[in-house]
Amino acid sequence: MSYDINDTKKSLRKKILFSSITVLLLLAVVMGTVSVCVVDKLSDTNSKKIMTQLCENEAYKFDNRLNLVKHSVDIINEYANELQYMSGITDVYSDEYEQHIKDFSIAVANQTNGALAVYFRYSPEVTGSGTDGFFWTRSRESDKFQETENTDILAYNSSDVGHVGWFYIPKETGKPLWMTPYYNENLDVFMISYIIPMYHDNGEFIGVIGMDIDFATIVNETKNMDLYESGSVAFVDLKGRLSYFSDDSGAIENSKLSSALYNHITTINKFNELLEISNNDGSTSVICCEKLSNGMMLYVNVPKSEIDSDRNFLMMLCVVITVLIFAVSIVFIRKRTMRIVYPLEKLTEITKQYANGDWSGQYISDTNDEIEKLSECISQMATNTQVYIEKLNALARTDAMTGIGNKTSYLEMVEKIQKNKHNKFDEYAVVAMDLNLLKKTNDTYGHECGDILLREASRYICRVFAKSPVFRTGGDEFVVILYSDDYRSREELLRQFESGMNYPVEGIPGMLLSIAFGMAEHSVENPDYESVFELADEKMYSKKTEMKMLRQD
Repeated sequence: MSYDINDTKKSLRKKILFSSITVLLLLAVVMGTVSVCVVDKLSDTNSKKIMTQLCENEAYKFDNRLNLVKHSVDIINEYANELQYMSGITDVYSDEYEQHIKDFSIAVANQTNGALAVYFRYSPEVTGSGTDGFFWTRSRESDKFQETENTDILAYNSSDVGHVGWFYIPKETGKPLWMTPYYNENLDVFMISYIIPMYHDNGEFIGVIGMDIDFATIVNETKNMDLYESGSVAFVDLKGRLSYFSDDSGAIENSKLSSALYNHITTINKFNELLEISNNDGSTSVICCEKLSNGMMLYVNVPKSEIDSDRNFLMMLCVVITVLIFAVSIVFIRKRTMRIVYPLEKLTEITKQYANGDWSGQYISDTNDEIEKLSECISQMATNTQVYIEKLNALARTDAMTGIGNKTSYLEMVEKIQKNKHNKFDEYAVVAMDLNLLKKTNDTYGHECGDILLREASRYICRVFAKSPVFRTGGDEFVVILYSDDYRSREELLRQFESGMNYPVEGIPGMLLSIAFGMAEHSVENPDYESVFELADEKMYSKKTEMKMLRQD
């Protein structure tokens, strides 16, 4: 078959051209995909979705802080109620009862992040004193709670929220509540309080259990809020008053909502959706509100231009991706060309290896073209040839009758022993064997029975000397070479061998398996294999004569 080099050149040109077109097509696909992704991103990440997620996330953070305090007060209240039924405590107004609650409350408060104060105050109507109970606080500079002088409840009017609102409001309400953010005159701190009124099992009002949060800690957390560059946040309390607005001075206050802010919040709550408003400078802002677990409102205001900044980022990303695609295309074309030539070089190398008689190597191209098919055919040819050669070698070294090593295999083993390259055969022994009564079996029962006897003898020898090479070197002659563990156990193996035979051979009437054997070890007196084998052979013939005489007797 003629081979035209020009056809190959044309084929290679086509492949290179195809690679270039593929790169350009890939570029177009990527650019189209990116464009679609940009459009999808712009529509998916609109201002409503961003702001809604922002509000929900930030409200969740604040709720975690509030719920932690509420949970702590609930635990203390539950403990105080259960304490009424504990053995040994009969009076809820006793010092012992108060001390138990105090110890437990301080332990819980120490584990409550953001807690400013924890207290349990008795009702003056029961104890007659306005200072009974305990009041523990910690400063912003310290993490440890310290006992603080109790405010005299009787010293102030019930309408004085700043001094005693934390007692009278929950008492009048009769249920656990979050107090509207207020300025605590006793601690000189603007705070939020969660308070539970406590009752005796007979319904009598005992007092209140509460915990305070410094509102400044909540305000400080707003500084870490992800509000873009110039977004603002506000807190509106339970009575619709502004407690904090980050756009202003940042001071904590308790002022009435502006009409504009009030209208914004009212509109959002009414329609349950975000609101876009126009500012005095012509810009647009997106605002949203989220209700907190204590009833307050979280108000967030972000310029729409900052929300839409993602579009600019995505456009820049498109430019960067395009540049990268061009750079990658150059690398791809270069690698693609090399990929075309490389399989031909590898096939040339592997066929030279086969020509030199080494069939062990293989190479299959992954180019998905004629070269790949050619490499698969050559590889399969090499595999088949190697399998065929191995089968021939195995047949040449295996005795067809018994399946053990034949004379050729035996001679190869002898050669290895004589060379002894790795000192493997410094210690070895040879067992020469001869199957008795084979000729008599052939003459009496026929060669088929003789074959049965040979195979049974082979099986028995291999069973006893399972770890040693066994060879059939002649018609009824066998050789076993013992080394390693079998060499060290050679005497025991021979005893097993001798005691285990003389059993009936199935298929040959009245025939007992009988094998003469003789063993010799490699030693100073027998330094080479020939001398070892000759000695083993002599011992075998002596044993054969002995066994023959016993049969005649």
